[in-house]
Amino acid sequence: MGPLRSRVLGTLAVVLTLLGVLVWQVVPDSVPADQIRVALLVGEVGAGVGEGTDVRLDGVRVGSVSAIDSAGGSGQRIELTLNGSELFGLTSALRVDYAPGNLFGISAIELHSAAGGAVLADGSIVDLTDSEADRVHDATLSALLKSTGQLTDEVLTPKLVELLGTLSRDLTAFTPLLEAIGATARSYAETRQLPPSLLFEQFGSALTGLPPMLTGALTLLYAEYTNKYLAVPDQLRRFSEMFAGIQYELLPTVTELLTTSERHFGEILPMISLVLDRLAASVSTPQRSTQQLSELLTRLDTAFRDTPDGPVLTARIELDVVPGLAGPLAAMLGGGR
Repeated sequence: MGPLRSRVLGTLAVVLTLLGVLVWQVVPDSVPADQIRVALLVGEVGAGVGEGTDVRLDGVRVGSVSAIDSAGGSGQRIELTLNGSELFGLTSALRVDYAPGNLFGISAIELHSAAGGAVLADGSIVDLTDSEADRVHDATLSALLKSTGQLTDEVLTPKLVELLGTLSRDLTAFTPLLEAIGATARSYAETRQLPPSLLFEQFGSALTGLPPMLTGALTLLYAEYTNKYLAVPDQLRRFSEMFAGIQYELLPTVTELLTTSERHFGEILPMISLVLDRLAASVSTPQRSTQQLSELLTRLDTAFRDTPDGPVLTARIELDVVPGLAGPLAAMLGGGR
């Protein structure tokens, strides 16, 4: 290929390119026969919504956003290019959602049909401002993140701080109780001399009196409604005055008495505890002392018997007497041996 032929081919290529661009700019685009243009007047456009954004009707793509422009004031105008054959009677009563169109959070416009309104046609304008603004819902990923941030900043964080403060104060209030429980457990572990099974058995025996106590309390409460004495208004008033006296006179007096006793005799309690500890330490074998004391009480109970003149001690005396004194001593004892 020579230089002349190369220049000819290059010139033809440039001319063909210019002709293609000219035809593309001059010849109008072919518009589908059922394509319509609808304008939405909204107060705010969702984040990520722009030219080319998909428009869906109940999840099915029916068009795209052709332009977004200002509508004057604080409103926005969204131009939609829709396929009229796929709208299935969509009316101006539609609802609009700005929502993610896929898993990547790309925004899309979701249209939802509603009853009433005029069927959308080419050039229709749907006003979704002022009183109709509640028909537009922003559910984009940006709006969700913003609401989550507001929830965390305005609700969760203050409430969490308040909850932690309350929990801290409550635990501080229970600190003396927990310390007392710990001190009691430590003292028990250091001074324990009996097995826990025996102690639990002895402590558990105290529960034997719980059912009668509850039964008596319920009987007392039931008697208040069935007692004929309390059925008389005057007696009932006296009964109420008695409880009022216990509550407002007796209990405060007892409280004051105990407080005064603590102030004057509080220092004696450690001395009493020390004396009791020394008494308990003086008994080296508690089991043996218990058996001996029980045997002594049993013998004393056997030695005494009841008579019409009162209790009499039954006793027997053994004497070793000098032979010369046996007669006089027997006569003195009434002739017995």
